[in-house]
Order: sequence, then C-alpha cells, then structure tokens
Amino acid sequence: MEKLCRYTEDKLCTLLSFLTQLPCQLEMIADEVDNDNLRNALCAVAEESTQYAMELNTQLKRLEIIPPVPVMIDLEAELIDRTLLISANGKGKEVLSICERSEAFFCELYTGLLAGFLHNTTLKDMMQYQLLGIKSAFMRIRLLNSLRFNNEMKYATI
Repeated sequence: MEKLCRYTEDKLCTLLSFLTQLPCQLEMIADEVDNDNLRNALCAVAEESTQYAMELNTQLKRLEIIPPVPVMIDLEAELIDRTLLISANGKGKEVLSICERSEAFFCELYTGLLAGFLHNTTLKDMMQYQLLGIKSAFMRIRLLNSLRFNNEMKYATI
C-alpha cells in the first residue's frame, strides 16, 4: 500500500472538504435561478460533487488515510459574492462568475494533486475522471446560462 506524503494527504482532505460542502452552496444558488434547465444542471453538479466526495473518501480509506472532519472552507469568500446573485442587470454574469471560480478552484486542486507524486493508479484514474466530469459539468452550466439570455433577447425583438 502506497504511503502518501503529508502535503498530498492534506490536499486530498482539502479536496474532500470542498466536494462535501459545494453541493449545499450550489443548491442554494439553484433555488434562486429562474430557469429550469439551469437549475437542474446546478443540482446535477451538486449531486456529482456528492458522488465524487464519496468516491474520494473510499479511496482515502483504502490508502489508510483517515479523513479528518471536513475543514470548513469559506465558500462565500472562495466562490460566491452574494451581491452578484441573480441580479437582473447581471444577465447571467453571477452564475458565470460562480462557475469560473468553482471550476478554477477544482482544477487547481485536481491538477496539483495529479501533477504530484501519486503512484496509485486507481486514485489517479479516479481523479482524472472526476476532473473531466467537473469540467464538462461547468461547461454545460455556462452553455445553459448563456442560452437563457439569448432566448430572452430573441423573444424581446419579436
């Protein structure tokens, strides 16, 4: 069984904390969105985050890493500026901003870990799969977000 360095263990635990806390924040945002497709996409990312957290937790246990009680990450400061949320003048910039910040935070954590010294192929493969899934999910949200305002503009000109 591969023993990971303390730095890698800490990064994995930070990722697990983030994956554990993000669904609640995304669901709160989804509650404020007026578009069903976008709301469903946000809830889907929340569900995927929960699944990814369970997968990562299982891998940590296999590596004999006891995940600590999740470190509370200030997601408000990291990702969400509440003043941006669902303002009519923003025309989707609030959701776009949250997506970009969330995706950047995820990518930084995942790529840092993947570039690190991980010999465990099961863990590395799982993390690569999760990173691709997260990138795809946020791309879907950005697309739905842009479409909701394109459709508004199309109907406004008729």
